[in-house]
Amino acid sequence: MLAAALLPTALLAGDNGNHPMAGCGLAYVLFSNKDNTKPIQVLASTTNNLWGTQSFGITSGTSGCTEDGAVKFVREAELYAEINLKDLSRDMATGRGEFLEAFSSLIGVKDVKRAEFARFVQERYDALFPSGSTTSTEMLESLSREMSARPDFLG
Repeated sequence: MLAAALLPTALLAGDNGNHPMAGCGLAYVLFSNKDNTKPIQVLASTTNNLWGTQSFGITSGTSGCTEDGAVKFVREAELYAEINLKDLSRDMATGRGEFLEAFSSLIGVKDVKRAEFARFVQERYDALFPSGSTTSTEMLESLSREMSARPDFLG
């Protein structure tokens, strides 16, 4: 789910020889790896998002997920958030800073949308970090939900 929400479909998909439009995950193995028609890809994406199979595939390196391309890109953003959570949290609270700038680049925020994205996360800080013990995974899940209404940031 994180990959689908944080990265534009174009990065996860395309006809690059790695993944169809819905990306990797169990649905890729079951039906979307050979059929790139829109109905099958919508079904595959929905299946992956409902059951979290894309996250499992990314973590385990199975189900059509690879260490290159979009999957690696997502993992880099996850690691960055985990390693830099304190600094990233501070930058998100203030709506500016080098850690937020680097993170927005990693998740694929358009250059022209970076300032707006910074204000967006600042306004939603309490949802992203509901407690002092919020983990990077929890923050990323919250960010994924919050950004689902703003696909215009990514591209």
